[in-house]
Amino acid sequence: MSTLKDTKIGETVRVVKLNGEGALRQHFLDMGVIPGAEITVVKYAPMGDPVELLIHGYKLTLRTDDAEKIEVEPVPRKKAQDKKRTRANSTAHPGLGEGGKYHPKGSGNPLPDGTKLTFALVGNQNCGKTTLFNQLTGSNQHVGNFPGVTVDRKDGVIRDNPDTLVTDLPGIYSMSPYSSEEIVSRNFVLEEKPKAIINIVDATNIERNLYLTMQLLEMDIPMVVAMNMMDEVTSNGGSIDVNGMEDMLGVPVVPISAVKNEGIDELVRHAVHIAHYREKPVRQDFCDADHNGGAVHRCLHAISHLIEDHAQKAGIPVRFAASKVIEGDEIIVNMLQLEQNEKDMIEHIVRQMEKERGLDRAAAIADMRYSFIQKVSESTVKKPRVSKESLRSEKIDRILTGKYTAIPMFILIMGLVFFFRRKPAAPYGAGNRQPDERC
Repeated sequence: MSTLKDTKIGETVRVVKLNGEGALRQHFLDMGVIPGAEITVVKYAPMGDPVELLIHGYKLTLRTDDAEKIEVEPVPRKKAQDKKRTRANSTAHPGLGEGGKYHPKGSGNPLPDGTKLTFALVGNQNCGKTTLFNQLTGSNQHVGNFPGVTVDRKDGVIRDNPDTLVTDLPGIYSMSPYSSEEIVSRNFVLEEKPKAIINIVDATNIERNLYLTMQLLEMDIPMVVAMNMMDEVTSNGGSIDVNGMEDMLGVPVVPISAVKNEGIDELVRHAVHIAHYREKPVRQDFCDADHNGGAVHRCLHAISHLIEDHAQKAGIPVRFAASKVIEGDEIIVNMLQLEQNEKDMIEHIVRQMEKERGLDRAAAIADMRYSFIQKVSESTVKKPRVSKESLRSEKIDRILTGKYTAIPMFILIMGLVFFFRRKPAAPYGAGNRQPDERC
C-alpha cells in the first residue's frame, strides 16, 4: 500500500488507513484526514518538505514524515474530475450585515439587569479573530496570560456596552487536547462558563471552520456565528444562504467584514441578546440516523443516557462529554468519574459501533461531523471563483517556490538585500576624525 508521501503533484488519492497514534492521529482526524476522504496533492516545498494538500475544499500543509503515516489508494481520474466539476447549489444571499432567521430553544429566564455578560471569542487561526476583537473593544482591552500557562489572553469591554467582557481565546482548529492552546480554550469554556460564545468563521473556508463550530455547539452555551470575510465571498461571485445555515445550525449567523467594520453592530446586538436571554443552540445532534445504518447515532445516544448523571455532576455538557468519551479523551473520562462497570459497558457499545461503521471510534465521530458539514455546504454555500489576487499569487509562487527556481531566487533576493543595505565608508573630511598619530 502506498502512502501520501509517494503521491505526485496533481494526483488525487483516497485515504485508506491512518498509522499515527495518540494526539497526532486525533489531529489528523480533526483536519479531515479520515478513511474514505479524497486528497489532491497541490505542491511540494522546494526541498521536498512539507507538502500542500487539498482536502474537503481547503488547503492543508503536512510534513512528509506525517504524510508517510497516511496510507492511500489512487482515485480514477474520471471520478476525480467529475467531483471537481460538482458545484454547491446557488441560493439567495440576504446581504452583508443582514441577520437571518433561526428558532432558539425555549429561552430561560433573562438575566437580571446589570449582570456582566461574558463572551468567549473563538475561531480558527487566521480567520480575522484579532481584527474582530479590536473592532468590538477598540482600545479598551487588557492583555495577560491564562493561569498556569504562557498562552496570551486578551480581555476587553464591548464598545457602548459597559456590562460586557469579551475574552479573545487562542486560535484553534478543534476542541481536542492536542496543543496547549486547544486545552486552554476548552478549559476556559468548561470552567469559566461564559454567558455566550462568539464563533468567528472564515466565510472563504467554510468546510474547515465549521468543524470547530460543531464542537462548540455541543457545549450547550448560547452562541452566535460571525461569518467573516463575506465581502471577499460576494466580490468573487460567491454567496451564502445565511437563513438556511441558521436553520441547519440552530444558532444565529451574522455575515460581517471585520476589516471593513461591516455587520459588527448587528453581531453585537445578537450576541448581547442571546447572552441576556440565555438562548442556547436549538440542536446538538448532527448524526444522521440513516447514514451507514445509524451506528454512530445509536452509540452517541446510548452513551449520553449512560453518563448523563456523571456529566451533570462534573458540570460538563452531556453531548460534548459523550462524543469525547467515544473519541477516547482521557481527560474528560477522568472528570466523569465513571464506575468500572460503566466503562466496560461504554467500551462494549463503542466496539459494536466500530464493527457496524467500519471505522475506529475517533474516525467515526470525525466522519459524522464532516458529513454534516458537507450537507451544510452543499445546501447553503455557492463557492466563489478564484480571485485575481490568488491567481497572481500562484503564478509568483511557481517561480519563488519552484523545484528548480526557488534556491536561485532565494540567493538573488538575499544578495539584493545585502547590496542595498551596504553603506559605503564616508571619505575623510566628511565628518570623520583623522587618525590619532600619537604613540
